[in-house]
Formats: sequence, C-alpha cells, structure tokens
Amino acid sequence: MRDSIKYYLKLFSMPLSLLGLFISLFLIWKIFDLPPSNILLSKLKVWFDLYGYLVLFISAILEGMLVVGGYFPGTFVIVVSVLLAKSITEFILVVCIGTIGLLVAHNLNYVLGKYGWYRLLVKFGVKNQIEESKEKLLKKGPIAMFSSYWFPSLGALVDTAAGIIRMPFRVFFISSLLAGIFWNFLVGIIVYNVGTPALAVVSSGGYTELFIQLSIVFVWILILLSVDIWEKRKLKLRSEF
Repeated sequence: MRDSIKYYLKLFSMPLSLLGLFISLFLIWKIFDLPPSNILLSKLKVWFDLYGYLVLFISAILEGMLVVGGYFPGTFVIVVSVLLAKSITEFILVVCIGTIGLLVAHNLNYVLGKYGWYRLLVKFGVKNQIEESKEKLLKKGPIAMFSSYWFPSLGALVDTAAGIIRMPFRVFFISSLLAGIFWNFLVGIIVYNVGTPALAVVSSGGYTELFIQLSIVFVWILILLSVDIWEKRKLKLRSEF
C-alpha cells in the first residue's frame, strides 16, 4: 500500500506541484486582498511606464529563486509583460529579458546548493523535493533540467540539486541556458497568441480562475493515469506471451 502511494505521488509529482502553485496563488490573493487580475493588469501597466523592463527583470529573478518563487507572483508579471508587447520585436525583447532574469536565479540556486546555503530554506518544506530532484538529476543528467524548466519552482529545485551534486558549472550553465530559452520562448509564444485569457492560469483572486486551474491539473492527472494504465496492460500482455 505504502509503495503504491509513493509510486502515484511520483507519477503525479508535476501536476501536484502545479496544484500547489495554484493553491498558493489563490491564498496569496486572498490573504493580501489583491485586486482581480484585470485591475492588477492596469496597475502593472503604470509600473512598466514608470520603471520599464526593470520590473520584468527583477520579477523574473524572484520567480526563479528557490522557495521565494512559490510566494511571489512573478509568473503573472512575466505573462503580463508578454501581453503588453506591441510588436514581435518587443515580444522577443521581453522574453530575452525574462530569460536573463531567470538565468540569474538559476545560477543563484546552483550556488545555494553547492555551498550548502539551501539548508537555511529546508524549513519551508523543500527538503524532500530537493532529494527527489537529486535522484532525477543523477539518473537523467541535464535532461532533467529540460523536463523541469517549464515551471520555475521545479527548475529551482533542480538547480539546487545540481549544485549539491557538484555538477560541472559549465555543463549546468549551458544546459540551463538552452532549457530556459526553449521553454521561455515556447510559453511566451503560446501566451502571446492566446492573449488575456492566459491570465486565468497565472493569477487568482476568483473562484473562476481557481476552477480553470484545477481543471488543468485534473485533466493532466487523468492523461498520466490513462498512459500508466495503458503501459501496464501492454506489459501484462507481453508477459502472457
């Protein structure tokens, strides 16, 4: 029974991590009484007019940091930056600035892991997640980074694990850069084409947004479960022959 629970927790680790992010976003919006996403969007426009891309750069760094990213709505700021882009050239500039900011955070996470400073943050409940990331990194190497960078909080765990296992910095930096460019441009293109409805995925404050987010997690878990059942059936059929 216990092994079965561990197996499914591992199988659903990514959608469950996303679920944790969605719930934390909802709680942050409620606790700090943040305005709805459309009102916050208008306020962010004012910030961008005053401070330019500095807002995006700092938000990207905070979003990519271990633990900090789980409490700071940096993804919302990054998505808004993409939505405010008035041309393809500006869109590319926004994604590049966001990528550089996240790359700075990835390197800081690596340093936290390498020199053991991450231990100051284990009280926030990331110890087990870092251990899981270490196992993944030891098994898959840099590929683990590519499979985690779609979600900054997951990427932060892998960064820290890379520092702990003393992955050569050159290998880490190149892998981090390539994975960051790939995922940031992919997600950026999707957000740019979807438009303002994309805000429902990275913001909260309302039960409609929460319902959409929970639906995404539910569908993802359903797909993973279906694939798992299918693979087990194939193995069973092979063993019978």
